[in-house]
Amino acid sequence: MKKIPILLLIVLLMTVKFVAAQAIITDSISPKKDKKIHWESGINLSVPVHVQMYRSHRFEIGLNLRGWRKISPKWDLGIKFDYDYWLVKKNPPILTPESTLSDRALYSNFSIFSLKANTQYSLTNKLYWGAESGIGYALSDVDGRFGLGFVSEFRGPQRFGLSSSFYLGRYFIIGNQKNQLGLSTDFTQYLAHGHAENSLGFKIKYRFIH
Repeated sequence: MKKIPILLLIVLLMTVKFVAAQAIITDSISPKKDKKIHWESGINLSVPVHVQMYRSHRFEIGLNLRGWRKISPKWDLGIKFDYDYWLVKKNPPILTPESTLSDRALYSNFSIFSLKANTQYSLTNKLYWGAESGIGYALSDVDGRFGLGFVSEFRGPQRFGLSSSFYLGRYFIIGNQKNQLGLSTDFTQYLAHGHAENSLGFKIKYRFIH
């Protein structure tokens, strides 16, 4: 499992390098280039796939915002912001005054804020895949300074980590070409100290076309 985040990061770096090369080639061929900054925004819904978090938390709901620019007919390059709020499962164990901060954080809601470099490739005019990586900041409702410290592998307060995602999706046209709704399946990670907390879910986003 510890090799997966490293492989994801390597693939992302190779993808960005390839995208940059493609952009240079495209610029040399075509004198016209779309320099507009485009935006899309929507909601997230995911479930945990790691055993410990799966036992304590039900799912997350959040928001996403991506700003991007086309650097070739097929490639986009941009920046992505995600906010995810994780909800604890119903009927958690009864906590006592002797319960540790880790115990209380384990059965409390928490948030993750992520800011990531993003690249996206259009397989067709509707299908796409993407990759992104950047910084993630975890904030526990029980103690903001503790973050994801309830995860046993972190062995203490854990706020900052590497946040990465891979996704595959499809755009749906609503009415006309200027109204597009994207639906994607996302595999997301929060990595720190060689351990990754993973989640799998969906993102719905509205694409603002100028």
